[in-house]
Amino acid sequence: MNQDIQTQDQLIEYLTSIDQQHLITYIHNYTQQQITEFIDQINQLNKNYPGGIKEYANRARKLLLDASEDVNPFAEYTAHVPQGQNVDIYSEEYCRLEQLGVEEIKDTCFVLVAGGLGERLGYDGIKVALPIDLVTNTTYLEYYCQFILNLQKKHGNKILPFAIMTSDDTHKLTLQLLENNLYFGLQKEQVTLIKQEKVPAMLDNLAHFAQVPGKLLIDTKPHGHGDIHTLLYMSGLAQKWKNEGRKWLFIFQDTNAQAFRALPVVLGVSKENKFELNSIVVSRKPGEAVGAICYLVDKNNKGLTLNVEYNQLDPLVKAQGGEPVDEQGFSKYPGNINCLLFSLNEYETVLQETKGLIAEFINPKYADATKTKFKSSSRLECMMQDYPKLLGPENKVGFTALNRRFCFSACKNDLATALTKQKSNLPLECAGSSENDFYWLNAELLRMAGVQIPDSVSDELNYNGLEFKFGPKIVLHPSFGVTLSEIKSRIKGKVQISSNSTVILGGQAELNSVNIDGYAQLFGNGQFNVDIKGADGPKLVALEQQDGVPGYIKIRGYRLQK
Repeated sequence: MNQDIQTQDQLIEYLTSIDQQHLITYIHNYTQQQITEFIDQINQLNKNYPGGIKEYANRARKLLLDASEDVNPFAEYTAHVPQGQNVDIYSEEYCRLEQLGVEEIKDTCFVLVAGGLGERLGYDGIKVALPIDLVTNTTYLEYYCQFILNLQKKHGNKILPFAIMTSDDTHKLTLQLLENNLYFGLQKEQVTLIKQEKVPAMLDNLAHFAQVPGKLLIDTKPHGHGDIHTLLYMSGLAQKWKNEGRKWLFIFQDTNAQAFRALPVVLGVSKENKFELNSIVVSRKPGEAVGAICYLVDKNNKGLTLNVEYNQLDPLVKAQGGEPVDEQGFSKYPGNINCLLFSLNEYETVLQETKGLIAEFINPKYADATKTKFKSSSRLECMMQDYPKLLGPENKVGFTALNRRFCFSACKNDLATALTKQKSNLPLECAGSSENDFYWLNAELLRMAGVQIPDSVSDELNYNGLEFKFGPKIVLHPSFGVTLSEIKSRIKGKVQISSNSTVILGGQAELNSVNIDGYAQLFGNGQFNVDIKGADGPKLVALEQQDGVPGYIKIRGYRLQK
């Protein structure tokens, strides 16, 4: 462990010893207060990174040497089809695995990765504050909290811990959102915010740190969501949860509302197969910009199930004749969606051995052909899905493959990017497509439970060439059921919902004789016998202009007309 620096002399000695003396070339031009701020920053950076900035620079130099020599990290590997479990959501196997997984919910911990803003979406707030849908305006964070609350109410009534990884950009706003809404029903004590810190930016292949212009301070940049493993180690949370007898750790992304519906089945698969790490995966097309899960075998015939980023996959499989595809044209290397389920006992053991330091990478932009200095400063990055690089062949890593719309609908692209995706027949992954998939999943769960709902379009709209086709707008509050079996238990008789309907279901409502053609909100206890016809519900209509329109509506390209 690094000792805190107290004086200017100690600072000069320390930076000289780690080959960062360029940082103090003009130290005598700065005030004592500025020097003290610099010392405080150095001490904090040393605390944030296991081994301190000396270890960070040493790791960087090796990676920078590889980058300058164009070393391919997968040069000695061949890609093979990975082993996992494909689950048909309409099968009896799905119901069996869901029931098996339900037994494990009471021993599950939840971790949300929420360090990013919505800039890529064209939204200037935190992404977890975005409404999933315009019918209820439920935010992503509220939905996650409500799902956890209802999971613990219905499956053991044991408090389920919830950790949120924030960043400098999102920490205060996330805390404010929680506090202003009384943690959306969760106990304050069960929610822990762990803030991701930044790492030094570098100028050249010798890993010399960059400085903030006109200041002594080191310029810093985000390190990547792989920091979640380091934070769970350094905060002691993983060890604490393990000591409490908890068994599973579920890490999920900030804008994928579908993930919780898949969790019980994925828990069942992990329990049955004794997976230490189970990635939720979806079908992907060859060349699609989604990381792929592959089984990689090295020259010593040692294998590893690992995500390979799409830009690294092509050179890896070219020598093997390209990506193998199934009869439907999908790659046999399934797509990674960064929903990861860990067996906590083995996970925490690995964290103790490795301090949660995930294999890093760097993508420097060189100033010239000598590949010694950079056009702009660069930094080490890490990804949470690279965790298997810490494991050996004896560790059991697998996946659960599910229908894409059932488990994954990311909200990350702006309207222009979504239009480009639509023209290429690729998933849009924008606010509108996420809302559409959310309604579809809720309707599909009701269909699977026996409710009659036509699969037809009610709202069709076009915004600057971007087309959306919405079916019935159905919202299932988690209190109505967190599993398919619970939702089935709510259907007591003949239930019909038209494609033009907008329906909100929640609470302990039981649907006995229900026919809805219009708008209905059935939220509460007891049996409902309802016949609603011709009750005009809200419609989704394309925006005619964007001036004065709230950001969360603007990024959709449509609004709810009531």
